[in-house]
Amino acid sequence: MVKFTATAISLLMLTMAPAALGKNCKGSLMYCGRGLLNKGNYYDQIIEALQGAGQSTDSSHVNNSMFYCKSDGNIVFQAYCQTSGCINGGADHSDYC
Repeated sequence: MVKFTATAISLLMLTMAPAALGKNCKGSLMYCGRGLLNKGNYYDQIIEALQGAGQSTDSSHVNNSMFYCKSDGNIVFQAYCQTSGCINGGADHSDYC
């Protein structure tokens, strides 16, 4: 049986933290739902944001809706890109309809 000390566990968590933080959306940018899903585990937040805005939670809305990324990494529904779908704006640029 392997025993871990509190120090070893703390060091392990510190080395893993930057990797986890790197998957968050970048504050003040707009993201397609599809892009958020590729970036990290945003599914539950997407569903919550869609429900809060009175939108459908079908796969089209999950993937083709626009979300504003707040500085804390939380997202806010902005629009559903019904006509042309949601388009990836590229690195460090907002996505758009």
